[in-house]
This record gives sequence, structure tokens and C-alpha cells, in this order.
Amino acid sequence: MFEDCLQLWVYKCIQQFMFLIPKISRHPFYPKVLAAHQESQGQHMLHLDVGACLGQDTRRLMTDGCGQHQIIALDLVADYWKMGKVLFLDEDRMHVPLIVGSLTDEGFVSADNCYLRNSQMGDLIGAADFLWAAAVLHILSKADCEKFVSSAHLLLKPGGTFYGWTVGNREAGDWHTTPDGKAKRYLHSAESLHAMFMQLGFSKATVEYTSGAMWTPDDSEERQIEHLCFSATK
Repeated sequence: MFEDCLQLWVYKCIQQFMFLIPKISRHPFYPKVLAAHQESQGQHMLHLDVGACLGQDTRRLMTDGCGQHQIIALDLVADYWKMGKVLFLDEDRMHVPLIVGSLTDEGFVSADNCYLRNSQMGDLIGAADFLWAAAVLHILSKADCEKFVSSAHLLLKPGGTFYGWTVGNREAGDWHTTPDGKAKRYLHSAESLHAMFMQLGFSKATVEYTSGAMWTPDDSEERQIEHLCFSATK
């Protein structure tokens, strides 16, 4: 199966098998997510897992009591999600829906997108209580990062929270080439990421440097890699 993964874009975290350890449960905001789900008693609560990959964090949510009907996964391709069902041996039990698309695509997150307004899942615009994105922002250019965060804001209901973590740097700036080879990835600092959240309409945000590594930098890495843990409330 890992050879099949190699046919796709192989991210550093996949190369280092970091998908075997769910990251969502280590996030400081996660206890609030679980408390909200418990208080909802299975009703009127929606959690989006964006960049779901193999679905390890989705499954952690399920293990911790979130119903499958309360979760929707999103990713650029369906391949990793399908591989996750093989890896976790739960193809007959995993029924969380996956939407394929990108939050950097302004046409994807729009009021007339049928994928976000269908009878099975309902209207997702302004519907999410929580949106989780792990190891996503640092693979994007600065412009696409802003588009992604704007789309996250659009999908959240008032009071909803976008939370996750990303590779960062003490000094914001360009990094490696994006997966499509068309631009440079952008590494935010805690200060620049916080400023972006506020500029794009979030009411409050917390961004902190954390020692919890997402992957181990190569010895050849020229810039000092940091890890940012964030949460931003609409």
C-alpha cells in the first residue's frame, strides 16, 4: 500500500509515517471540541476535517465520541482516503463522507457549488462548528494560504473555530516550491499568521510556537523550522 502512496504527491509527513499518530488529540483546543460534541448529544454539530489524508484524525474524533454523521472530510484527491480504509481495516464501517476539492479554489467554496449544497450533506456554507486542518497551510503559497483561510471562515458558522497546526518560522517568508511547482510555499510566523486571521474576519485567534514536531527537517534545511499551533474563532 505504501508503494501506492508513492504514486501520489508524497508529503514529508507521509514519508516519515507520521500519519500513524493522530495529531488532533494533542491540540490544546481539542478538549473544547469534545466538550461541545458531548453537549450536542449527537445533534446539530458539524466538524470538518480538511486535508483529511488517510483519515487518522477523523477516526480519532470517532473514537472520542463524535458520530460519523457529525463529520465531513475534505481533500484534494480521494486516493489517500481510500487507502486509509485499507490501512485501518474499516471499509465496511467507515461512512464519513469525503468531498474532493480545494479550499484555495474560490469556485469550490461558493454559494452555488452543488458539492457543498446537496441533499445528503446539506448546506455547508456557514454551517461548520469546527474546521480542523493539520499540516496544510505550509504547503501553500502566501496567496493560496489567504484563500484557504478565507474559505475556512466562510464555511464556519458564527462562533465556529478553525484550528490546526502548521510548519512555520520565526521570520515569515517563502520556503520550498509548492506541490504543483508554480509558486513558493510560504511559512508564517506566529505574528503573521495571527495578523492574517484577524485581517480575514476572525474575531479572535491564538497562535503559539510548539515543540510538538510534525516531521523532522532534513539536515540540509537552510531555515530554522518551527511548528505553529493555532485556533481562530469566527
